[in-house]
Amino acid sequence: DIDAVIVPCEERDLCARILAPRPDLVLLDLDLGSELDGNDVIGPLVASGAKVLVVTGTPDPMRIATALERGAIGYARKEKGFEALLSAACAALEGRPIIDELERWRLLRELAHARAEQARAFEPFERLTERERAVLQALVGGRSVREMADDWVVSDATVRTHVRGVLGKLDTTSQLGAVAAALRTGWLRRDRRA
Repeated sequence: DIDAVIVPCEERDLCARILAPRPDLVLLDLDLGSELDGNDVIGPLVASGAKVLVVTGTPDPMRIATALERGAIGYARKEKGFEALLSAACAALEGRPIIDELERWRLLRELAHARAEQARAFEPFERLTERERAVLQALVGGRSVREMADDWVVSDATVRTHVRGVLGKLDTTSQLGAVAAALRTGWLRRDRRA
């Protein structure tokens, strides 16, 4: 006998609303809308004692690996259909493994490798000063040296000095190259979250 409760996704108090009925198992989609990622709620759900089975259509194995790292017991792919999801949920409730340990280990190893690669890509950006980060963000936004100088009430020469600092630390010879590096590595999204 299984009781099921559907909790609509709203950012406010999501974990509390999921945990209110004291579930043994939470079927959690990783895509909870533009502002909330399912991976962000796995830790608190697991810490409360709930098992979390990720239900996903994501093609990104690193998002799945992140879910496993945060405590999800496994995942079920949406494209496999309802029967496969039901089978995975029943296995989870019975304490049987959802994915084999070799697959879990492979995904976690790939996640560690991807994070190491990302850290290497971000390393030059870590050397930027606060003002250089602001200059790079402004360049990505299409701002000119003159516009930055006017906004910050400094001279064009001061802004150019910061631009040269950005170019040197990112090992590029042009503002366009710096912008491309920021976009290619995902630094801008990461810097805005920080």
